[in-house]
Amino acid sequence: MKTILIPIDFSALSYSSAYFALELAQQMDAQVVLLHVIPAAAPVPAFNIPVIELTAWKNPLYDQMAEALRHFQGEIRDYQRQHALTSVPLRTRLVIGQPADGILEAADQENAIFIVMSTVGASNAWDKLVGSVTSDVAQRATRPVWILPGVVKLDALRLFSYFADLKGKELQCISQVLHLGKQLRASMELVHVSLSYNEEFSVSEAIIDVFENAYAPERITFQHLIDDTLSEGIEDYVRNYRPDALILAHRNRNFFNQLVHQSQIRHLSLITKRPLLLIQKTD
Repeated sequence: MKTILIPIDFSALSYSSAYFALELAQQMDAQVVLLHVIPAAAPVPAFNIPVIELTAWKNPLYDQMAEALRHFQGEIRDYQRQHALTSVPLRTRLVIGQPADGILEAADQENAIFIVMSTVGASNAWDKLVGSVTSDVAQRATRPVWILPGVVKLDALRLFSYFADLKGKELQCISQVLHLGKQLRASMELVHVSLSYNEEFSVSEAIIDVFENAYAPERITFQHLIDDTLSEGIEDYVRNYRPDALILAHRNRNFFNQLVHQSQIRHLSLITKRPLLLIQKTD
């Protein structure tokens, strides 16, 4: 069965992530796994910390975390009953290790189709914006990662905007976002931001024309914008068109770091006022 992984820290945002994931799982015919990673402490070495299932440990702190996770699971089950979501299988995992490592390893072990995490969206700096763990997971994940700015209702997401750089295997990404749109009954828009009227603009315009003709029967539209920087282009688009959710793709860690660097995305908090989905692109 397909799996959606929800890293939780028992905060209010963890509940928001879980509620969203349950709705998403119902649409995707998937199960939800609630994961809590306990940061390793002595006697585990500080470096090269393995991810260890809780059952391998005997410690009152871990027993407390296990009880907290059972309580959290119980509250989520109550939510399932109240919102007709009981058909979604729900289970938990508790591991010990570095938080981001534990999340990424669990996502691989579970073959997760999505990782769902939350952010407060309170700063321009990426680490402050999405939290150091979310930032680390987002940059290293080889699986799609949802980043949610608080409470998000899945059925309110009617327009997804995919910001394409028109490089790498773009067709695979377009197919991926189109498939998601069909599953969620949402409209899709592909947006490309050119930095000036130059040869690159002309090439991008030609590529977009080809895409527009090729995908004419599909539920997707295309926008080609010009702005001084990528960050300003994204912000202007969000302000003018007000999409419900944003999708970004990264080819590798270096590209992703460049994309989210504070010098380029000076006001990323504007974007993360809306749900953000990060997907991976291959060259």
